Amino acid sequence: MSIFKAYDIRGRVPEELNEEVAYLIGRAAGDYFGARRFMVGTDDRASRDSLFEAFARGLRTQGVQVLSIGKVSTPILYYTAAEQDFDAGVMITASHNPGEYNGFKFCRRDAAPVPQEQLQEIRRLVEAGSFRSVSPAGAPEEMDPFPAYRDFLKRRVTFSTPYRVVVDAGNAVCGLFVGDNLALTPLQVDPLFFESDPSFPNHEPNPLLEENTVELRRRVRETGADLGIALDGDGDRMMLVDEEGAFLQGDLTTLLIALGLLETGHRGFDVVIDCRASRVVEEILRGKGLSVTKSRVGHTFIKTLMRKQKSLCGGELSGHYYFQESHYTESTDLALFTILAMMEARKATLAEIWRPLARYPQSGEINSRVLSVDATLARVKAAFHDARFSEIDGLTVEYDGWWFNLRPSNTEPLLRLNLEASDTGQMEEMRDKVLAVVRADGGEPA
Repeated sequence: MSIFKAYDIRGRVPEELNEEVAYLIGRAAGDYFGARRFMVGTDDRASRDSLFEAFARGLRTQGVQVLSIGKVSTPILYYTAAEQDFDAGVMITASHNPGEYNGFKFCRRDAAPVPQEQLQEIRRLVEAGSFRSVSPAGAPEEMDPFPAYRDFLKRRVTFSTPYRVVVDAGNAVCGLFVGDNLALTPLQVDPLFFESDPSFPNHEPNPLLEENTVELRRRVRETGADLGIALDGDGDRMMLVDEEGAFLQGDLTTLLIALGLLETGHRGFDVVIDCRASRVVEEILRGKGLSVTKSRVGHTFIKTLMRKQKSLCGGELSGHYYFQESHYTESTDLALFTILAMMEARKATLAEIWRPLARYPQSGEINSRVLSVDATLARVKAAFHDARFSEIDGLTVEYDGWWFNLRPSNTEPLLRLNLEASDTGQMEEMRDKVLAVVRADGGEPA
């Protein structure tokens, strides 16, 4: 079943994902996790109710008690499931995908991630259609997660400056509650696209793409705001815009978070970053006496490494930021609060803090469709044979003045290039040289 992806289940409704499939996924999840209690949250897509009802019915058929926490963000689901000691949890969401999609993001006890091999076990159960025969559970129960979650947030607000922030909720689920959450802080919030609309009329809820932040950047500049915040469809990713409208990449935001935690008294901790992160992240953090662990791209890998290393924080280029105090899961709230507290302590603007750290020009992620991923990676390795190599995720090739990561897609014959160099001229030259090798045997831009 193609809806089972590397990190979650996701597909077009109803062609790929419908009530019948959701019911079978519920039964399979009930059997696989062996859970007695299962927490379920949803985003605000048009298909949420029908998929929730079918999925919950599948769980209950397998004797699992279902607790619904309603329309929430994925971080709130993770936090609440861990704090309430649930056996497992699921967020019904398609994250940043268009409105006709939906899906399921699972977590285990203590909000531990569910890796790809475990998702494939659930897939096999769905395809086999053979489940345990047990006494069904009763009707779903309901719980409001916001009082406890907001108590958690209030304890994490350590700044007092009434910064003006523009928040773009992208017409997704966070618009229903992010204003109330941030009302706990001194912030002056300028809401942008808070009205829930599953068709996402203003832009797709994917903040990683700069074209989806055009209006946010314009609003920040026009209003003189201190920063802008772009959230994705289920609130587990955040990208920042500084007071001049410049877009921060997720790796530099991760660096700011780690520096902010260091400046509040934490010492000697570990930070997990993905293998695409700028070289400057590791240079600065190691120079401050911190350890840095590189990970494969993807929340299951980051979270697993953080738990193993007992890392204080972590982050990805894609805008996911993870914290030990939120059970090693994403928290856009803690990420924002940490950076605002650092701005206040330094008496500096966001641009003044991050721009001196952006030492190396980057290519951005460039996709190439290739005939053979393995053959292309071998050809690239041969072409740059005198480099230092790492294969944490795809192929990382390092020279003193420049480096790149070439990573395969999980679902298509694509290779994703991220390249960085000491200056813009070298970056452009090496980018074109690497792409020529990647596309030498019938490859093309994707």
